Amino acid sequence: MKYLLIAGEASGDEHGARLIAELRAVDSAATFAFIGGDKMALQAGVAPLYHYREIAVMGFTSVLRSMSKIRLAARLLQEEMRSNPPDVVIPIDYGGFNLRYTLPLAHRHGVPVVYYIPPKVWASRRRRIKRLRSYTDLCLTILPFEADYLSQRGVNARYVGNPSIQSVGDLLASNAKLCDTNRPYIALLPGSREAEIARNLPMMCQAIDLLPAPWRAVIAGAPSIDRAHYTPYLSERIELVTDKTLPLLAGSSAALVTSGTATLETALIGTPQVVAYRLPAGRLARWSFDHLLPIRYFSLVNLIAEHPVVEELLGDRVTPQRLVQALVPLLDRESVAYQAQQQQYHNIRQHLRGELVAAEGAAEIIYHALTTQWEPDRWTGDVED
Repeated sequence: MKYLLIAGEASGDEHGARLIAELRAVDSAATFAFIGGDKMALQAGVAPLYHYREIAVMGFTSVLRSMSKIRLAARLLQEEMRSNPPDVVIPIDYGGFNLRYTLPLAHRHGVPVVYYIPPKVWASRRRRIKRLRSYTDLCLTILPFEADYLSQRGVNARYVGNPSIQSVGDLLASNAKLCDTNRPYIALLPGSREAEIARNLPMMCQAIDLLPAPWRAVIAGAPSIDRAHYTPYLSERIELVTDKTLPLLAGSSAALVTSGTATLETALIGTPQVVAYRLPAGRLARWSFDHLLPIRYFSLVNLIAEHPVVEELLGDRVTPQRLVQALVPLLDRESVAYQAQQQQYHNIRQHLRGELVAAEGAAEIIYHALTTQWEPDRWTGDVED
């Protein structure tokens, strides 16, 4: 079988690499084409059609600046479907690109679509559900409540486990840590995109400056981001480690984390954390979240638990002083705040624990569907842009 995968950021590249490895395990004749990164290339044995670092952008202005690259990626994707038709298209997260380009292109060429890690339509822009319902054969979700939410709205969806459980489990089994017990540090995870880093990292570094010695910080550098973007923030108390986020978290005393998969990984490892996400027009962004969106939390940890486990600072509430105020109690292992968070972490691990391993389960489902002449009733109607 030929598999065409599309990932548009570092986390998608990692998820895609795991899925490719598992597809090879069930399909000895598997061949791959993909938009993604170096980890997918290593597993697939071929170069990407287009590297995700060229299109890993967020925010209206950044998207406009990169529109020519985004359109080039879409043209390359279309040409691949035309000249080397795949047996299945597998979008991986990255909703902005995949919903706008990948799904309609696959529809146009009559190729089945299995969306692995669909976009979080339950959090915002719920009109995207119509596109998932019309343009996908199956959505494979990594959060338990997502499959139920989508199924109730007419989307064919299944839960396949959470990949963070496997990646964190592998880390803990290997006991791989970046830890100097004589020099305790705070892990800083400011995001994997330039815009996220530019907004969140300055606040995090200023918070570290407010902590007394011997506290220091180590920034978890994203593999797709040039070191030059981090250089202005480095000092005697703040250093940079690239592409080793999980070991960095495992060795840290606590972490300041932007929203995303990293918040769940931090919880599964057991590292105390404060979640912070600074946005342009911070006060307006926070008001919009509080009054317009259908969810109460923006971190995966709190969303899974359905109640506050970690403190969330959003928009204009992300200040060095508030970060320190939330962080300091977690540095005391005897504090009520630390003990309570650890108990909630335990509950989340129990909630997610099971026999499913996301990439393995997804690969088996995809291959079984393709080899049993799976012909679902697709394309239920026109989709509005």
